[in-house]
Amino acid sequence: MSNAFGEPDWATPGSTTAAAPTQEITGDSFTQGSNGGSDRSGSILVLMSILNIGLSAMMVALGVLGILDFDGQGVEDYSDAFIAAYMIVFAVLLFAYECMWWKAIGPINQSLRKNFGFMYGLKGKGLYLIFVSFLTIGLSDESENVELQWATGISYMAAGVLHLFVVFAKPEIIAKYRAPTRGFESKEEPINPV
Repeated sequence: MSNAFGEPDWATPGSTTAAAPTQEITGDSFTQGSNGGSDRSGSILVLMSILNIGLSAMMVALGVLGILDFDGQGVEDYSDAFIAAYMIVFAVLLFAYECMWWKAIGPINQSLRKNFGFMYGLKGKGLYLIFVSFLTIGLSDESENVELQWATGISYMAAGVLHLFVVFAKPEIIAKYRAPTRGFESKEEPINPV
């Protein structure tokens, strides 16, 4: 307690008597371990992000080829074109999030986080990847792109399982993961000159 009016220490900035932290946190969050040494947590997160960008490219390619394959001959053909369009949307969503992770743009980041907040954690992103993998597996096997279809589906499933593995088996990596926050900084109220 400070002397002035019995106010607590925290009420006056700079007058705290609390003990200083015992460990200073410095350096790059990807390379600085919790014990001060370097570890591979940041590298694993970077590689997972690059993997997700590659998966997005595979899914967009499969979606575009699926739409180009559309000939309107039957109901199944229409459903495949519809699923292909969804695959493009879901792949663009994953790609947009990964771009925000590398270099966030405030308004886009706010919109993505507001509407797709599950992407901002590794568990939600892993479940999302598993869900989207079933889109590719659900396509008919009569298309010309069966190899790409199965490769994309299995890759998405494996990446989703990898994300969940990291969540549950590697807590030191989860401690290093930081979702993008640009656009959510505290904003001061404008001064009204009235």
